Amino acid sequence: MYLSSAASEAVASALHKIASRRSLTSSSAATSQKKQHIIILGGGIAGLSTARYLLGHTQQHRSVNITLIDRNVVDNNNNNTPSSTYKEQQTEYPHFSTPSRRNGNVLCPSLTIPWTTRSLFNEAIKPAIKSVFAFNNNQADDRPAITFDWKSLMSDRSMCSFATHYLLQKMIYKPPKQHQCNKSILEYNMECLDDPSDALVQSIDYGRFAQGTQLVDGKMVEGDSSGDVGLFCRGLLRGLQCEFDDRFVVRSEESVDSLVLTEDHGNNDNGQQHQDSLSAVVTVDRNGIKSTIHADQFVIALGNESRPLCNKIQVPCPIYPVKGHLVTISSSVDCIYNITLPNGIGYAAPMDHKVNGRRLYRLSGFVDFTPNKEPDQHRIDALVNAAKVYLDDVEVIDASACHRPFSADDRPIIGPAAKFGNVFLCTGFGSRGWSVGLGSGSLLASLMLRLPCDIDPEPYLPRRFGARHF
Repeated sequence: MYLSSAASEAVASALHKIASRRSLTSSSAATSQKKQHIIILGGGIAGLSTARYLLGHTQQHRSVNITLIDRNVVDNNNNNTPSSTYKEQQTEYPHFSTPSRRNGNVLCPSLTIPWTTRSLFNEAIKPAIKSVFAFNNNQADDRPAITFDWKSLMSDRSMCSFATHYLLQKMIYKPPKQHQCNKSILEYNMECLDDPSDALVQSIDYGRFAQGTQLVDGKMVEGDSSGDVGLFCRGLLRGLQCEFDDRFVVRSEESVDSLVLTEDHGNNDNGQQHQDSLSAVVTVDRNGIKSTIHADQFVIALGNESRPLCNKIQVPCPIYPVKGHLVTISSSVDCIYNITLPNGIGYAAPMDHKVNGRRLYRLSGFVDFTPNKEPDQHRIDALVNAAKVYLDDVEVIDASACHRPFSADDRPIIGPAAKFGNVFLCTGFGSRGWSVGLGSGSLLASLMLRLPCDIDPEPYLPRRFGARHF
């Protein structure tokens, strides 16, 4: 691609700015932080990205030690031959595992429009009415892209609270502001992925492939791409273990059993009342053995599991698990860009893999508010038929469904939790996890280390949802 001299200078200036910014923050962080132990709950894109920047910014004075806890993380210190190819990953990480292991492969900073800016009638009320009949209807063509399983949802208190927060955020934030909020974090994420000064991230081979996205009207959007988030997470985990081995501990195959609180109702030296804080996490392994791990700060980055954990300590975290479908296909058509499927039901992302000379694609789409975890064959067929509009001789390789952690305003939740001075959230990425994950981790690390933030953190702070218990 040809760039004018002016454009080349602008790109060079931007890259120099990124490199300079990160080296400066590393130095300032190192001198301003005392020795701290931080526990990160969650080993997906959110947790690993947060760890990467916390460790990187404090490398000079080694002021932060991290313990990462996730029952699904593969601790590569105990695995000398980690899977790196699509075939190996397909065997080791089936579709029903967490979204950070398998997702739609789409890296799209162009996905800026949150559902809270769209017509309330078209995006919520109309699909809700149709959904009354959808789950008893065997005809896939009659179902909208968004469905609500009201028989299950009406008895779910968390859904009622989620809907309340959704309506409140829709009234507070006007469409242009919502659009800009998502645009900022999406573009920042791509800056982090492409940061030439970050040798660790640049060393990861995650199958970056697509060169743009084709919209329904045929127009092309530059800047979008595709890649395998599972391979990226595994590569990032390996990199962190190699580069920060003595400051980065992974407790795999353990889950959170409970949280240990410390209540302090006294005042500090300035006369201000102390905030409550967490002092430890109690974990349980697959054999039922419990362990208590103490730390100075805690990050909750557990995706769908973030809300129930936050509920235990009465921290607002209005996210809801929303079901989407994934289909891996092959085609003789060798496309080099993402394809927006008809009616905007989802995307077809080309993968950096071929099988017998045929390009692999990952199809993703649909928004179903239902606790049902089983794949819906009608949804799978709809995605495949939509892909056939653009791709010839499609062959289905595998298909599945997974629940994605949507926030009530379709923006990530990043920052300090209400009530607690040492608890931070990095969750609620929805269907954009791969497109915002690394940038979200970088933003949270800056907030935790009290460094200047590269983008305005205000639109993503948990306090926007108020102190109401979710």
